[in-house]
Amino acid sequence: MLIWPDCIPCILRMSLEVARLAIRDEEGIRRFMEEILKFRSLKGEDWCVTSPEVIRDVWIMMQHISGEADPLRVIKEEQNRRALELLPLVKEQILRSRDPLEEAVRFATAGNSIDAMIKARRATEAMCEILQDHDIDPLEMEQFEERLRRARTVVYLGDNCGEIVFDRLLIEMIRDRYGLDVIFVTRTLPVLNDATLQDAISVGMEEVAQVAENGIPEPLPGTILDKASPQVRTLMEGADLIISKGGGNYDSLTEEGRLKGRVTFLFQAKCYPYCSLHRLPLGGLIVYNH
Repeated sequence: MLIWPDCIPCILRMSLEVARLAIRDEEGIRRFMEEILKFRSLKGEDWCVTSPEVIRDVWIMMQHISGEADPLRVIKEEQNRRALELLPLVKEQILRSRDPLEEAVRFATAGNSIDAMIKARRATEAMCEILQDHDIDPLEMEQFEERLRRARTVVYLGDNCGEIVFDRLLIEMIRDRYGLDVIFVTRTLPVLNDATLQDAISVGMEEVAQVAENGIPEPLPGTILDKASPQVRTLMEGADLIISKGGGNYDSLTEEGRLKGRVTFLFQAKCYPYCSLHRLPLGGLIVYNH
């Protein structure tokens, strides 16, 4: 999905909020904002670009001005820690539910609400509210289950820290129900609060899946197939099913025609474009078989 007009103020607001965490002084924040406001995409002069590509350029500028390679490292660790504290209770709720697989999908999708600017405690509380207020499309869920029944190879593209704890539960459920081995793919370079290989290992992901980096040599909060390592590109091109988490992966992978028919997106409707495309209220849970 290429950027919509709505993406410009959204990216600018997120950029300023992250800058206040990453850059120590007001002069540095002003300089950062002056620089990113020169980007053609943020002036409405380039609509042939995805949000992850714009955010990549914003993040590189933030790294340059802040002098930090991973400005949100502490926040990411807290998000994972708080989610891990919930793990036993969530697993119990999933196993007691009428349909444990669907409940695991709901938790994994609601986990996408743990975004870069949300405090860990508030994020987990908000996630519980989302689960109470929103259901997933039963027809999309049925098609997803059919894809799982037919699959032999599954690649799972992770997104945010905190969220990956609930991905772990869903992968465990998929592995136990369908006997499938899953390859969980992280970012290679830090960007926003997206999970890297070390973040995934810290929540025990290697206990339920093979874990790999995407090999993209840029801080890109999405997945562009041609930028991935040859190994990951081969895995994705040969996979029977790709489970893709988060808006950044959605924005980039819906532009990849060669994967059509094999990708199931799980993410939250956080903005007008997502709500409009999927006919859901703000905060809705999206299961979309592409």
